[in-house]
Amino acid sequence: MLKTNNCNELRKEDAGKKVVLCGWVNKVRNLGSLVFIDLRDTYGMTQISLTEDEYKANPVKNEYCIQVEGTVCIRSSFNKSMDTGEIEIKDAKIKVFSQSLLPPFIIADNTDALEETRLKSRYLDLRRPYLQKNLKTRAKVLTSMREYLEKNGFLEVETPTLIKSTPEGARDYLVPSRIKQGSFYALPQSPQIYKQLLMVAGIDKYYQVARCYRDEDLRADRQPEFTQIDIEMSFVEREDVLKVIEDLLKKAFKDVINVDLKDFKKMSYDDCIRYYGSDKPDLRYDLKLHDLNHIFVNSEFALFKEMHIKGFKAEKAATICTRKMQANDEVYLKNFSVRAPMFLKYNNGALSGSLLKNLSEEEIRGLSEEFNFEEDDLLILDCDKDYEKISLALGALRKEYANRLNLIDDNVFEPLFVLDWPIFGYENGEIVSLSNPFTRPKDEDIKYLYDDPTKAKSYAYDTVINGVELSSGSLRIYDAEVQEQIFKLLKLDEKSIKEKFGFFVDALKYGTPPHGGFAFGFDRLVMLLCKTENIRDVIAFPKNLQAVCPMSQAPGEVDKSALDILGIMVKDISSENRK
Repeated sequence: MLKTNNCNELRKEDAGKKVVLCGWVNKVRNLGSLVFIDLRDTYGMTQISLTEDEYKANPVKNEYCIQVEGTVCIRSSFNKSMDTGEIEIKDAKIKVFSQSLLPPFIIADNTDALEETRLKSRYLDLRRPYLQKNLKTRAKVLTSMREYLEKNGFLEVETPTLIKSTPEGARDYLVPSRIKQGSFYALPQSPQIYKQLLMVAGIDKYYQVARCYRDEDLRADRQPEFTQIDIEMSFVEREDVLKVIEDLLKKAFKDVINVDLKDFKKMSYDDCIRYYGSDKPDLRYDLKLHDLNHIFVNSEFALFKEMHIKGFKAEKAATICTRKMQANDEVYLKNFSVRAPMFLKYNNGALSGSLLKNLSEEEIRGLSEEFNFEEDDLLILDCDKDYEKISLALGALRKEYANRLNLIDDNVFEPLFVLDWPIFGYENGEIVSLSNPFTRPKDEDIKYLYDDPTKAKSYAYDTVINGVELSSGSLRIYDAEVQEQIFKLLKLDEKSIKEKFGFFVDALKYGTPPHGGFAFGFDRLVMLLCKTENIRDVIAFPKNLQAVCPMSQAPGEVDKSALDILGIMVKDISSENRK
């Protein structure tokens, strides 16, 4: 055994013990007659106290990997910043396992190194206690969820990662076949079809820690490869599935960060858009959006004609809302292709602002009754012909004001189920799918599939906490006639259906049970628990925003001989033609 204890284990009760520790040199403080070394491992740090002669016998530098044998002693002064701050190791003998070059950045939580530099030497970056803590949190969440699922009769089943390419929204990563040249596997965007096939196969409750892949543009909370906790159940209704989601998350939050998660609220997709301008609203603050057309039904203001008018009140924000801030808000909303917002301030018992000259006394009174103004309140209004567009624009601005007014408490968690999602919408005058083609319509809305599909709502549900979408799922179609109509609306003919989903559609003809499920975005859940907004902080070896691993330089070119075996020729295409 190379060590007797870890570097966060010893306390004053261990004084006098002979111990052996192993780890990395975090810092060397040479005071001349005395030298102090902070020894670090994955558990914490312990101070090693050496005489000048003891240090000269085996001088070490930062990040040397060493073994220390010595005696636990009580420190003369307690270091409150270290868990082991009451003790130190004296009479130490040091053995160097391996030396270290000068690291390209300081191995500490507070580092000014650029992320790209840290990703290039990720094996050093991962020595930082902050990232090690995140990886431990990730492992704890997985353990907690496995415990719940195993206890409640879920069977873990692995599904293939070399699959047939099917349309699922994002672009597939393709893998060429050597045996069948000209043909390609796809890496799964999710195990969606396979987990439904498991329900057809009679597996009552399934789960999987699934690796998934999507070739799409990246951002702070998205990676080309990611992890899902994938779950499916037979013979369930929506409430059965929601209970599993709620119980799973309550257990994980309690086990990992000792938080008793509140009972989950429920809200329809339409109400989320109406009141919060988001399909994943953050309920930690109010700032609700109001529909205002009833106030301006007889308005003479030309701008309000045939428009959807909405607004929200920001309490105690009139004073801080300067002309510069208003100009910034105007620029911000241009990103949503809506006009500049309008502002009214309430001071000294009255509203003020350039918009007032266009409003009647009745309309001003209507606004006062709607918002119940108090001193220093600010009202932000805007309008557009597209109801959802103006709602989403003001919803985004609502989040900006929540940050400006310090309304967001990171220690509060507000869980929500978003229900009754639309199945279809319009894009450029064409009906488009807003979900996967196997999402079950609500029973009372099936009639709309043959009349106006955009009116049909589904048994779909998202789990949202603090504005972060943690899971999505739905009950699935098990009626062959309904599935056929969905395919027709997607303009899939018999040939296309057979090519893309043939094996799956065939399986549905053999006694498909009512079933439903969901998938947690596991990385996002860990992000929320670790209170970080960067997904790369909770993944051991992530890609950067260009989907490149700076450490290994993946993806990279391969030898021509390898391509020849696959029957592949690389063609150089310009960036403007790249899709």
